[in-house]
Amino acid sequence: MVLFPLPTAFRVLAADVPVRFNALTRSCVVIPCSFQDDEDQPLTRGIWHKKSGGMVYHNARSKVLDHFKDRTKILGNLNEGDCSLEIDDIKPFDNGPFCFYGEKEQRNIANKYRFNNSCVFIVMKASPEKPVMSSVPAQVDAGSTVNVSCSVSHSCSSHPPEFSWTVPSINNEVSDTAISRGVWKTTSTITFVVAGGDGPRNLNCTATFWGGKTQTRTFTLIVEGTMKNQMQKSVPAVIPVVILVLILVAVVLGIFFYRKRKHGDDPVRPPPRPEKRQEFYLQDLLENKQILTFHFC
Repeated sequence: MVLFPLPTAFRVLAADVPVRFNALTRSCVVIPCSFQDDEDQPLTRGIWHKKSGGMVYHNARSKVLDHFKDRTKILGNLNEGDCSLEIDDIKPFDNGPFCFYGEKEQRNIANKYRFNNSCVFIVMKASPEKPVMSSVPAQVDAGSTVNVSCSVSHSCSSHPPEFSWTVPSINNEVSDTAISRGVWKTTSTITFVVAGGDGPRNLNCTATFWGGKTQTRTFTLIVEGTMKNQMQKSVPAVIPVVILVLILVAVVLGIFFYRKRKHGDDPVRPPPRPEKRQEFYLQDLLENKQILTFHFC
């Protein structure tokens, strides 16, 4: 049995791919791509290739150039007209141009779909932009709560940057916002309590991009009111101790005055009766006489 190659037919459709697109080397880039197809039969496969020749992405790995193997994939859903391409670990010479086309296999016919406006040239950036920090008061009080945001733009939506701060935060929220097609802004917003220690203090926000490259933005805060803050912290702890001492003193004084009043209310003992006084007198005389007799002898 002899197998003959499937006959092919070409159809041209319109695609929406940026002509130029920025990418950070060693990171990734997601090239936005979309198309419209009125036919009910979806594309069997989407293919990206270099304009000069060679496959950049194909669902059959063996057909992909060695330089791009395991570094490319289509992130979008072709059934929904999304042909966005991710290229990971961007090299300085991965400029392109790269172009998209698709294929449909139906009734032993491989229909190839070429697209107008489907090629992109990648502009390489060696280093990312510095983060942008929201406005922060130049002078802050120790112990006060401060909200601050830090944001960066990027074109690697599948792996957004991660943020780190030089202050411990009590809340950290990260959000992603589309700036333009394929370009995103990732923002980290934190809430932190200003630590004590009057004087200048650096607040650093560091963005780490996919692939390991970093950029840092620094803002200098002037911290004031450390002593006042320490006193405000100590007062709530001292008040309960003072109250306890006052209660103990009041109890001791209460017991003292109660006992004193009780002794003061006892009836006065009456003086001895006359006959009792005479008996005591005679007894004293006898004792004195014995003493005198003893000395005389």
